[in-house]
Amino acid sequence: MKGTNRVITLILISLIVSTSAGCFGLVPMRESLELMRGEPLIVEIDEKTNVSYTFQSAQSESYQNTSTFEVTESVSELIIYVRVSMPDPLDISKEIRDIIEDTTDVNITSFSCATRFVHVKIINSVGDIFYEKEACESIEPIVEVHRPPLAPGIWTLEVEARGYGFNIFEVVEAKDNFAAIITVTSECVSFTESDCVVEEIN
Repeated sequence: MKGTNRVITLILISLIVSTSAGCFGLVPMRESLELMRGEPLIVEIDEKTNVSYTFQSAQSESYQNTSTFEVTESVSELIIYVRVSMPDPLDISKEIRDIIEDTTDVNITSFSCATRFVHVKIINSVGDIFYEKEACESIEPIVEVHRPPLAPGIWTLEVEARGYGFNIFEVVEAKDNFAAIITVTSECVSFTESDCVVEEIN
């Protein structure tokens, strides 16, 4: 009877040891795999939202666009770039100005902000206006860099504009145009080349 108890005890001990050895064996195996992967790299990924337009009509033309982009907790920078080009009709000689006005029936000397403007607005994920710029004349490129904390979620870029475009006999060309570009830079931990690949959305 005692011999049978000893055999059962040895079998149970063997089962426990073999099972435990399997668990303990995973630790050095995992450490080996980590060493094989090497040191991770921090890769910066830029995702751009670009809204740009050139006016082509001699009559006042309106333009509207609403785009969205995502800000996550891994975002390290949000860069806002805004450029507006509105050629000054007063720089044109009186003779050329008269030709344009006779050809298009548009009095270019009386442009105002009601008929010629660009309005850029960025609304964050909680509904607050994060950035706003309005111009009714040419402005040099404006660049603003924002860093965390930034509210994570879906942000909205709204652009409303109105302008003109002249191309008289391929001699006089004056076209209002603008660009609003949002660059969201995120940090990604990379072990291999494919870890931080971003699929392009057409």
